[in-house]
Amino acid sequence: MASSENADHQLILSDDHDSEVNVADTMPNSDSGNIPRRYKVYRRRWFVLVLVCLLALSSQLLWLTYSPIASIVAEYYKVSENKVNILSMMYVFISIPMGFVATWLLDSYGLRPSLLIGSWVTAIGSLIRVISVFDFVSPSMKFNVVIVGQSVSSLVYPIFVSCVTKVSENWFPENERARATMLMSSGAGFLLGNLLPPIVVQQKGIEFLLIAYTILPCLAALLTTFGLHSSIPPTPPSPSAATDVEPYWIGLKKVLKIKSYWVMLILLGTAGALFNTINVIAEEVYCIYGYTPTFSGLVLGLQSGVGLVGGLAASIFVDKTKLFDETLKVLQAFGSISIAMVTAVVTIPHMEIPIILFNCLYGLSIAASFPVALELTMEITYPVAEGTVVGLLLISMHIQATVITFLMEALSQPMTESQRIHQKCVQHHNSQSSWQQTGHYGSVSEPRDMTVAMMVYAGLACFQCIAFILCFKANYRRMRAEKSHHAPVNSSINADVPEDA
Repeated sequence: MASSENADHQLILSDDHDSEVNVADTMPNSDSGNIPRRYKVYRRRWFVLVLVCLLALSSQLLWLTYSPIASIVAEYYKVSENKVNILSMMYVFISIPMGFVATWLLDSYGLRPSLLIGSWVTAIGSLIRVISVFDFVSPSMKFNVVIVGQSVSSLVYPIFVSCVTKVSENWFPENERARATMLMSSGAGFLLGNLLPPIVVQQKGIEFLLIAYTILPCLAALLTTFGLHSSIPPTPPSPSAATDVEPYWIGLKKVLKIKSYWVMLILLGTAGALFNTINVIAEEVYCIYGYTPTFSGLVLGLQSGVGLVGGLAASIFVDKTKLFDETLKVLQAFGSISIAMVTAVVTIPHMEIPIILFNCLYGLSIAASFPVALELTMEITYPVAEGTVVGLLLISMHIQATVITFLMEALSQPMTESQRIHQKCVQHHNSQSSWQQTGHYGSVSEPRDMTVAMMVYAGLACFQCIAFILCFKANYRRMRAEKSHHAPVNSSINADVPEDA
């Protein structure tokens, strides 16, 4: 037995690629074919993780470029604030059909081709947006150029979100998967995307902001092209990673027959939709009550930042305890309570501290629950391909976000006279006299009172939480499969083994 292990170690340390791939013996499995008896993790997995984080970050920054400064952008391009909000909603609209394309691309062609396409399309979209700030573009066409660039970059956003669990499954061992998923789906782009635009535009202007936002997408595209050499490592890190996943169409049919997945699809989709909606319309909600765009950006930035900390803590906890179901339900409960408190205090002037505190609690709960939800989704749908499972969840999230956003706008009401005096939505100095003379705010549409809309928003959040706690029952398919085919993961020995194919 010892001699056999020594032989294995010699093969692991070999520089010959064929020997490296065949280092593990196999044992039969009636359910999923041959499962390697020995698994390996590679240092390069951290480069893959950082790359996916950069791609997601660059796409999220492009997504949220305009929403934290909607009124300023409306004045700059001489359009209504509703049209500016459409720039952010494009990512939601386009992600619905393109979500199916992204899942098919990931599951049919793999990670590397998908990320190559996604990275370069994102970079091209960011460069198109910059054209709108140059003088050779007529003023009437500037906003149309922004729409084109935003549309192009939004085409591939589902790739960066749908690939998260595929990377954690194929590159990371069992005790690191939740943390890897959390880091890649942490929403750091939401943090920076809400903090940076108000600060940068105030100091440097919109032109500088759009030019600066091209750097990261172009850098990520170059890193993807020259740094990512394969979609998967030569040897899998865990039994589930070694199992052949279902083909795309077969997996799609199979996953839609799982009842617990339907609960995730609808109710977790609602939670994600509510979170995305508030990121899009935040300035519109806060400015009517006298809070500046800078403050709304700060609130959402802190919300996302606290979510990063909460997500890391939650992922470490579930990696150790495997209590995915219980953790997710507790986080959802805290999230619904905190958004109800936000609704209660946002209508009161000069309540900055309570608004920040309750929004941080909301971010801590909901943002932290997202990576836990992704890993739990993989547990209940194993062995269906990761892209299919996550992609459908994201499509559900975006469809519901579209409906909720339009519902919020429909429930908005005209401002009261008091709100008209204290609102901070319109930045140009002639806005007040323009209202008094014409009954509207020049080229920018009049802001709307979102009080009733926020009450409905809080009610939806509470209903979603209660329904999820009562209806969802977890069946840990992946965990059971890995326990039945458990084998040691060799990390230290294989850390320096070349893995490029």
